[in-house]
Parts: sequence; structure tokens; C-alpha cells
Amino acid sequence: MKITRVTATWVHVPIPSDRQHTSDFGRAVSFDTTLVRVETEGGLVGFGESKAVLPSSGSNHALCELITHELAPLLVGEDARDISRLWDVMYNGTRAHYALARGHAFPVLGRRGLLVQALSGVDIALWDLLGKSLGVPVWRLLGGRRQARMPA
Repeated sequence: MKITRVTATWVHVPIPSDRQHTSDFGRAVSFDTTLVRVETEGGLVGFGESKAVLPSSGSNHALCELITHELAPLLVGEDARDISRLWDVMYNGTRAHYALARGHAFPVLGRRGLLVQALSGVDIALWDLLGKSLGVPVWRLLGGRRQARMPA
């Protein structure tokens, strides 16, 4: 299940003034998120989501650029099923070979904040791909459910 393409799209949805709310984060005037799409040569597509800031209002331009120009090149040609290995590759960057050989993190400087947010969206998309390829929901892959119903 080779990865052929990774894209990130900033989704910006203005909230009508009568539906906006205020919290200790300020007034929410829009819903903003980054939709991550990972495509494979077999035609499967996995989706993930990442946010640049919380709550949901804010510019996601930098997040999309990080995914497109820093993380995507590390993933194209790789097997999407190797989620843990790919996480190490993305997190450790050019030092990934050290991390993989030694079995612990060996990140380049600056692997915090926004880059980890970008990595999380890709990670979700990879789990979505694995679930689709096996015909099971992601919650099943992550250990199953704890109870039949859960309040939202």
C-alpha cells in the first residue's frame, strides 16, 4: 500500500454572527481546520484532521505548508501500513535513521508545536487508510470499544 500523494487543505467556515460564541479563548467567528488526504497507488484514500490553533478559529496556512512541503516528501513511496515507523520518520526528520536504529526518539531541533500538530493529522489519515484496507473501523484497530454506548 504505497503512498503516492499527501495533501493538506485549509477548511475555513465563517460562523454567522447569531451562532458565534464567546469563551475564555475569545469570540469564535469561524471554524478552521486542516483536512489531510493520503492517497495510495491502489486507489485507497485516508483522511485526517489537524488544527493550527484551538479553539477552531485561526490561520492554518503554515500547517498546510508543513504537511505539503516537509512531511509529504518523507512519505511518498512508503508503505502506509507502517504507521509507527512513519511517525518516527516524520518526527525525527533527517535523523530518523538514528531513531529507527536505536529504538528511541532522536529528533532534529524544533520538533514541537505546529509540526507535531501537522504530524497528528497525517497519523490519523494513516490509521484511516489501514482501517479501510482491512475493512474495519479505526476504533477496532486501536483496541475495540470499552462499552456499548457512551454519552457525547
